[in-house]
Amino acid sequence: MKIPIKISPFFWVTAGIIGFINSSGSGHPFILTLIWIGVIFVSILVHEYGHALTSRYFGQQPRIQLIAFGGLTIPEGKRLRGWREFLVVLNGPLFGFLLFLLFLFILSTGVVENPYALYTVKIFTWVNLFWTVVNLLPVMPLDGGQLLRVVLESIFGAKGLKYAILTGLILSVVCALVFFFVGYFLVGAIFFLFAFQNFDAYRKSKVVTESDRREDLTGALKEIEDLLIREQREEAIPKLEEVRQKAKQGMIFNLTTQYLAALKAEKHDYQAVYDLLKPIQKHLNAESQIHLHRAAYEVKDYSLVVELAGPSYQLLPDPHIALSSAEACAALAKVEPAIGWLKAAHKGGVDDLTSILSKEVFDPIRNDPAFQKLQEN
Repeated sequence: MKIPIKISPFFWVTAGIIGFINSSGSGHPFILTLIWIGVIFVSILVHEYGHALTSRYFGQQPRIQLIAFGGLTIPEGKRLRGWREFLVVLNGPLFGFLLFLLFLFILSTGVVENPYALYTVKIFTWVNLFWTVVNLLPVMPLDGGQLLRVVLESIFGAKGLKYAILTGLILSVVCALVFFFVGYFLVGAIFFLFAFQNFDAYRKSKVVTESDRREDLTGALKEIEDLLIREQREEAIPKLEEVRQKAKQGMIFNLTTQYLAALKAEKHDYQAVYDLLKPIQKHLNAESQIHLHRAAYEVKDYSLVVELAGPSYQLLPDPHIALSSAEACAALAKVEPAIGWLKAAHKGGVDDLTSILSKEVFDPIRNDPAFQKLQEN
C-alpha cells in the first residue's frame, strides 16, 4: 500500500528562500539554490518516511504532507500510545540521522570529486546532522517535544501534555534568543513562532482532562461530526448529550456542549443555550460566544449581555447585536453605552429608531438629557 504524499507550493517557496540565503554569496547562486531545494526535499521526505513506515507497521494508514516549514505525517486509524507512539515519533529523526551517516561515509571515501556533487554531499551531511539535533530538542511541535510528551503522558496522564508544552515554551524562547545571538536569524524566528504556538497550546491545555484521552469518546465525537456534516441534526443530539454526560469536563465536553447549544439555538431554545454555555463561558469559540450573547438577552441576564457585547460585535458587527446590547445597557441604567450601541445599530442599517426607543426597557434612562437628545434627532 502506497503512502500518499501531498506537497504544498509553499514548501518549494520556503526551500528556495533557504537555498538562496545559503548560496547568495557564491559565484553560482542559481545552481546552488536548486541543490539546496533538492537536499531539503529528499531530507524531509526521508524523515517523514521514518514516521510513516513505522506508523504503517503498527496498523495505521499514514499520509505525508510537505508544508512551508517542513513536513507532517498524519496517521489515520486507531491511535497508538506508549512505546508504539514513541517509536513512530523517534524513527523520523532516526532516518534523518542514518541519512547523515550515509553521506558522511560517502564524504569520507573521497570518491566524489565533481565540485557540484561534492557540494551536494556536504550539504546532505551537515543539513541532516543539524536538523536531527535541532529536531530532537524537547520543544513542541518538534519530534523532541513529541517524545517528551509521550513520556510525560505515560507518567502523569493528561497533565503530562501540559508539562511538555510548558517545557517547550521555555526552551523555544531560549533557543530563539541563542540562534539570534549566533546569527541564525531564520532559525531564531522559527523558534519564536514555536514559542507563540506553545503559549497558545498551554492556554488551551488547561482544560484537557483524562476524558479527552478516551478512545470511545474521541470516536463518538468523530461520528457526531460526521452526522453534523451530513446535516443529520436530530440523530446527533442524543449522541451529543451522551458524550457530554460521559466526559463531564475537558475539551470534548466543551466541544460537544457548543455543538449541542448551536442545535438548540436553531430551534430558538435560548434557555437551553444559556444553561449549556454559561458554565463554560471562558472556553467558547466565536460562534458560541455570539449564541450566548443572544441567549443572555432572551433570558434577561443583562449583565452578561453587556459583558459579551463588545467581543460579540467585534466578531459579528450585526445591528441586532448592537440593539440587544443597547437594551441591556438601558435596563441597567448605563446611559452612555446604551446610546453608543444605538448609534452603532443605526450606522449598521437600522434607519428608524423611533419604535425601538419607545420600548419599556429604555424607561430607566428615558429622562436622561443625552437620551432625550437622541430621541429628538
